[in-house]
Amino acid sequence: MTDIIDIIKARRSIRKYLDKPISREIVDKLVEAAKWAPSGMNEQPWGFIVVQDKLLIKELSDRSIPYINKMIEENPKFIRYKKRMKAKDFSIFYHAPCVVIVLGRIETFFYQNDCAMAAQNLMLAAASMGIGSCWVGMMATLDQDKWFREKFQVPDNYRVVAPITLGYFENKDIPIIERRPPEILKYF
Repeated sequence: MTDIIDIIKARRSIRKYLDKPISREIVDKLVEAAKWAPSGMNEQPWGFIVVQDKLLIKELSDRSIPYINKMIEENPKFIRYKKRMKAKDFSIFYHAPCVVIVLGRIETFFYQNDCAMAAQNLMLAAASMGIGSCWVGMMATLDQDKWFREKFQVPDNYRVVAPITLGYFENKDIPIIERRPPEILKYF
């Protein structure tokens, strides 16, 4: 098995996937890894929606666009996404064959943090299996969309935390992006 530190350093957000499905068995292993994340007071507030149907992934992407446009209007720092969204084959999920949406129960203590750790476990486990991933935070804009909540039968007490794309990719010359030195404010 690859050393966890090597996996952490090598994992990248992948935005171009091969047209190759991920088996249910592998997806189940990734979700299993996610559930082993730590959580405040051991609440384990996560729930998962797995979408592998290409048409449904496209519909999720298409329905996200009006919400993303509104977000861009309210915060100009996101303007760079406007150009990307005009592409004929635009997909907020980068045409990934699988999307796992990590949701959290809102009545629990720090569900966003707990679900973020579950998402990280999922992405690191995927990297260890040669599967790319990308956290597509903008899809979370669909959280309160009536169609989304009804179509995916999202309970009222759950919120979208981490929409994750998954897929195989051409592992060629993906650069390691150097990190700034850690900012240790003080040692005591």
